[in-house]
Amino acid sequence: MKQPRSTVSRARRALMRLALALPVGSWAADFGFRPPPDPDDASTAELMRDLAQRILPVYQEADTDVFLANVTALQIVSGAYRAAYDSSASLRSRRQGKPFDGLVERAILDGIYSRARAREADDRIAFADAYARSFQELVAPLGNAQAQAIMARLEIPPAVFREPLQQAFDLWRAKGSLPEADALALVRTWLSYQSRRSFGALLPELFAAENSSRYTAEAGIRIPVRGGVIHASVVRPGRATGPLPALLRFTLDPAEDDARSSAARGYVGVTAYVRGRTPDGKGAVWPFVRDGEDAAAVIDWVSRQAWSDGRVCMLGDGYSGYAAWAAARRRPAALKAIATISPMAPGIDFPMAGQIFRNAMVRWAQEHALAEPMPAGIAADANPDAAWQALDARWYQGRRPYWDVDRVLLGKRSRLIRTWLTHPSHDRYWQKFLPSAEQFARIDIPVLSFAGYYGADAGALYYHQEHLRHRPQADTTLLVGPYDAASIRNGTGPTLRDYTLDPTARVDLPELRYAWLDHILNGAGKPPLLADRVNYQVMGTDQWRHVPALNAPQANRLRLYLDTGERDDPHRLLPAPAGGDGNARLAVDLADRSDVRVPWPDALRVKQLQARSSISFASEPFAEATEIAGSLRGVFDITPSRQDVDFGISLYEQTESGDYQLLFEPYDFRASYAGHRVRRRLLRAGERQLLPFTVERVTACRIAAGSRIVLVIGINRRPDRQVNYGSGKDVNSETIADARWPLRVRWHARSYVEIQAGPP
Repeated sequence: MKQPRSTVSRARRALMRLALALPVGSWAADFGFRPPPDPDDASTAELMRDLAQRILPVYQEADTDVFLANVTALQIVSGAYRAAYDSSASLRSRRQGKPFDGLVERAILDGIYSRARAREADDRIAFADAYARSFQELVAPLGNAQAQAIMARLEIPPAVFREPLQQAFDLWRAKGSLPEADALALVRTWLSYQSRRSFGALLPELFAAENSSRYTAEAGIRIPVRGGVIHASVVRPGRATGPLPALLRFTLDPAEDDARSSAARGYVGVTAYVRGRTPDGKGAVWPFVRDGEDAAAVIDWVSRQAWSDGRVCMLGDGYSGYAAWAAARRRPAALKAIATISPMAPGIDFPMAGQIFRNAMVRWAQEHALAEPMPAGIAADANPDAAWQALDARWYQGRRPYWDVDRVLLGKRSRLIRTWLTHPSHDRYWQKFLPSAEQFARIDIPVLSFAGYYGADAGALYYHQEHLRHRPQADTTLLVGPYDAASIRNGTGPTLRDYTLDPTARVDLPELRYAWLDHILNGAGKPPLLADRVNYQVMGTDQWRHVPALNAPQANRLRLYLDTGERDDPHRLLPAPAGGDGNARLAVDLADRSDVRVPWPDALRVKQLQARSSISFASEPFAEATEIAGSLRGVFDITPSRQDVDFGISLYEQTESGDYQLLFEPYDFRASYAGHRVRRRLLRAGERQLLPFTVERVTACRIAAGSRIVLVIGINRRPDRQVNYGSGKDVNSETIADARWPLRVRWHARSYVEIQAGPP
């Protein structure tokens, strides 16, 4: 059965904490090992038992707590269940009074399992009964938040561990042996996989019993609002003795229901659904239209309940983050704070970004607004990502205007998609969904926003900057780091898309959000990581910076000019304009579809740049380390052959070893909207002109001495988004026939980019 997204998200966060909590050290010994064909092979259990038994007598670790955690795993896989339970008990005893971290969680999980296996063998009782008794003994004494963390770890599905196991087996099969550190990691992964297969089916009943003793849950609530009704559910701490603050999530996605997590932290958790949506995910909705007034009505309802102390804060990720801002601009009296993760900003980052429509809006509408099954012609058991990529390819190879993107991807006309396409600029249709200047100026509650350098920033930056622009004294806090939306919500791990995060960047951000709410609502200390208005992690330094503003007006800026005097690619980035009348040229055949099956790279660290419809510029090696931060901006001094063009901007650090590190998610923007979101100003085809732009992304990175900065400028021709052929017509109406001849752009000597920079 497919795991609910909320379960998988909690599981991933727990798994990430485990990866950080149990260092395996580095040892010299190697162990002979002939891996089985796959984790489900009949010989796997015995092979892993043998490996664990050979590691146990020689394993050493200076950190006693880490030693006990790893020895427990080795003893369990070896079959020494009673000894394993004793080791886990010793670790639990040593950690009493210390933070409830991954080591404690591991000791409890291993204690439950080893105790159950020992009882099964010694008392000759069924494993299900033994596990239930052990679960009750070790989980019942825990506080709500601690028990919630343990249950989140337990419900990580076995499939999460199977792929790493298979990869490890394949890696070491040809070698015949593996180092001790890798052997220990393999044993731990095997234990996680094998144990979950044995107790996974028992968890729903155990969790239901445990939660019923801890919480009072009420489902099926119908809250009347003007002209309709809102469906909601409430979860309260069962042992609460009086009214409590409430944490509200106003959402259209049942997978975001985190009311119990809020209750575990001592609040009343409320999940309310957008008008038209029911808690089972059914019912079509029309996004953005009435969320603000409906959320405000729910806040008022919550504040009047007997279990409420009259204070409500809103949580939100993506769309529910938008709903929090939509409520805040109406200033309901009971709303005391909002805390969002990459909040959606209609007309800014969805359904278009840089005023370029994304095909992803169709998938989002189908899954979240229309609540319909996969489009006709796609098997129900198909991989959703692969299925939608195939639909993108079908669209890309066709000759139909973008007006028909819904017909190609969904097989029918969508009134919602058609409405969105009718508004390609940030016109009044989109503006009415966002706070006005006057409303931003009146938002006087604390606001927290999380964003990432890799695709989770545009909406958060928009709200943060507009709030401060219209209310300079606003109590608004932004945290941004090397994350994408998924890693912020699900938990940050050691790596993200082949980039290894600095240790200080590996933060449990959902937990940090609760700590901030504890500060706002209960007077707890402010989390040190949120010390100033803007808090950002500098990649490559293992440090955070805390500043009043990310793009400080008085800060030094590194300006680099595009070299137009040479023909070779990469061209140079220069500290001063190049002399002469040369120009750098790029020509792209927008009718070419030969790359339809070539995937676009997703990795953040690569050995070689993929040159596709782009031109690149590289600086000289930096003589000394330099720290850059903020948003890239610049001016293109160009002669375009068409009246419009969609540019793509990417920035890399090229290290001395030759590797390329992407510094922010590539940013695409439509040239005719570069100066103003609302009014389209076409380019003058065949004439030289200046095009100022600002990249709606942020980054912070230490450029090492000897590294270069590499700027890649592309012209959009991707299967997953609208293609601008530059005719000057409404881009939705253009077709591949408008390509006619290759689009050409020439860059001249006054072209430059710049970013805030200084010594580390």
